[in-house]
Amino acid sequence: MLPCFLLLISPLFCFSCLLMLPLGFLCPSVCICMDYHTIDCRDQGLPSLPSSFPLDVRKLLAANNHIQTIPADLLLFYGDLIYLDLKNNSLTSIEEGTFISSSRLLFLDLSYNNLTQLDAGVFKSAEKLIKLYLGNNNLSEVHKAAFESLSSLQVLELNNNNLQSLSVTALEALTSLRNIRLDGNPWICDCDFANLFFWIDENAKKLQKGVEEIQCTLEDRRIFLHELSDISFRECKYRLSTIDFLIIFLSGVVVSIAAIFSSFFLATTVHCFQRCAPSKDEDEDEE
Repeated sequence: MLPCFLLLISPLFCFSCLLMLPLGFLCPSVCICMDYHTIDCRDQGLPSLPSSFPLDVRKLLAANNHIQTIPADLLLFYGDLIYLDLKNNSLTSIEEGTFISSSRLLFLDLSYNNLTQLDAGVFKSAEKLIKLYLGNNNLSEVHKAAFESLSSLQVLELNNNNLQSLSVTALEALTSLRNIRLDGNPWICDCDFANLFFWIDENAKKLQKGVEEIQCTLEDRRIFLHELSDISFRECKYRLSTIDFLIIFLSGVVVSIAAIFSSFFLATTVHCFQRCAPSKDEDEDEE
């Protein structure tokens, strides 16, 4: 009976001992741990994040390093993390599922990295995220579903990237948005940009730098957005998109097929009627 009792209490004993260990034992050697909840690994030239932290870490500072990837299981093991600063590193992409256990994350700084695109649902599980900094990257593509479920997000920075267009659907998902930066991108003022222009015009108060700081290319010259108006995009209202052409084409095909079947049915009906109806000569003979 006694050995079984020892087996039962041994995990609890080990866990208790772990909690009683001095802070320095759990803190990575290259980082500074002021307490169990805050770890500072900034300016250490790290190529990757240290492999272990105190399990109840809530604030992780790892800016100004050479970190290339975010471990996909980082937030799986450190679910209490609410503040993650990875500014000024060498991140090129975000792996699918990286933020799948980030339900408590409130602050995320990925600015000054080398991110090139944001896929659909990349922040899907970070429902409580309030501030998201993505400025000064190389973003050229943001999926229209990249920010889905971020209904609590209040601050978004997309400034100083390589964005030429951006789907308004991505921004409409941010129902709590109060502050956004879109300046410093090589926007192209064509019909694809028209919807974003109207969104910016309606949400000008949310722009941290104002409309005056946003420029776009129109007919090989750069102009400020405040120099444009609805009239600048009036031709776009009558422009058919690829989807519109596809709908028209499919509708034409369906109508053509329906017309063929209707003609065939009508011709068959008339032919049967002519064969079944008595002829005029037969009527005269009967008389």
